[in-house]
Amino acid sequence: MKAMMSVFSRGTGRARVGRRSPLARLALVLAVIGTVGSCGVSATGSWHDSDLPGHDARKDTTLDAPHGPLYPADVKMLVAVAQAGLWEAPASEDVARRSTNPKVRAVAAQLAEEHHVLHKDNIAAADRLQVQLPQAPTSQQQGWRDEIGAASGDELDRVYVNLTRAAHGSVYMAIATVRSTTQNDVIRSSSAIAEEYVSRHMALLESTGLATSDALAVHSGTSAEYQALPAPVDFALGIALLVAVGLGTLLVVRFGSRVRPEEAAEEEEAQAWT
Repeated sequence: MKAMMSVFSRGTGRARVGRRSPLARLALVLAVIGTVGSCGVSATGSWHDSDLPGHDARKDTTLDAPHGPLYPADVKMLVAVAQAGLWEAPASEDVARRSTNPKVRAVAAQLAEEHHVLHKDNIAAADRLQVQLPQAPTSQQQGWRDEIGAASGDELDRVYVNLTRAAHGSVYMAIATVRSTTQNDVIRSSSAIAEEYVSRHMALLESTGLATSDALAVHSGTSAEYQALPAPVDFALGIALLVAVGLGTLLVVRFGSRVRPEEAAEEEEAQAWT
């Protein structure tokens, strides 16, 4: 009988070995936290492909046009370049005449000349695609031109450089997005030309030494909504979710690892027979 109970005890011991060891339970906790953590970042951290620059550029219905599909973002780029030229060219001409700073005067003169060239190229592209362009700048752009016109002396140079640099940064974002997403041959060529002009103009304005940190930021009027980092609220929610899931998993594993009363009784009875 004692030998039989000894065999029974060993068999019971082998059956109980099937319960997870502390190392296995720890691995389970880490796996669950890691899986939920990755889901939390995807859900709250704005890392989806839909948030990348250019995704919204083609989400609307395409328009039939020569030389390939024409998307709303393509048309908006043509409009943005046109409106930029309608205020920056005359503002630059004004500064080239009135500025007392030789560097600013030279930069303004070059920008005025090149904006006229870019404007003509933009009109030609719009005509090929049968896109109607505006004939006047926006009210905000007209306000910038008026502000430059009202300034004089050193203030004129500072206001001109900073306003036009910020505006160029805004247009550059729109151009670069379309340049990388368009499927229209005319838009692709036009955006490449515009990108070259606007990039050079930003460098020229910065070369005056008057561009401040505010001017180097993309202007608030830009439609670029891409965030490389999650918003603070989303980040806090993600952290809270990770902590809650981690604590919950630890509690489940801890309570699950406790020996049930009937198992303890069986073990004591088996030991008593040995």
